[in-house]
Amino acid sequence: MHREIVEQQLKLHRLFEQAKDLQKQDSIEDETKSGFVSYLCVRTFGYVESSVKMILREYVRSRTSDIPTFNYVNAQLRNLTPRREQILELVGQFNQNWNANLRESITVDHGDSLRGIVVNRNDIAHGDDVDLSLVDLERYFIHAQEVVQFVFDECRP
Repeated sequence: MHREIVEQQLKLHRLFEQAKDLQKQDSIEDETKSGFVSYLCVRTFGYVESSVKMILREYVRSRTSDIPTFNYVNAQLRNLTPRREQILELVGQFNQNWNANLRESITVDHGDSLRGIVVNRNDIAHGDDVDLSLVDLERYFIHAQEVVQFVFDECRP
């Protein structure tokens, strides 16, 4: 796994531990606790998005030094939203076997978790209130890490 991805995972693990400690403190307002969970959701979204992009960019770098090809791939990656079907479609553009293999690995539960991350992140970004518990977000994060690992394992040069 790429060093940057591992560092992001470790940072998020530390933040989840801080969130758990925060949840236990009665002196902290519920709005503050909820705000920290929202922050973690945004960070989790960024983790999945940037990790998948990094994995695919590294794959392309390992295969070609052609700048126009690399620029094209970067342009395609800009529109990535970390949803199950979009990840499968994007990876399938590189290799249909990868798509088929990932389709088996990335389950409906993984897809539901990714959807939960995306929907809540979008609501947060638009200033809407979200009803997202730390327990649910932690489950989403576990699934997100698995998805990133599946993509890494499949797209490894």
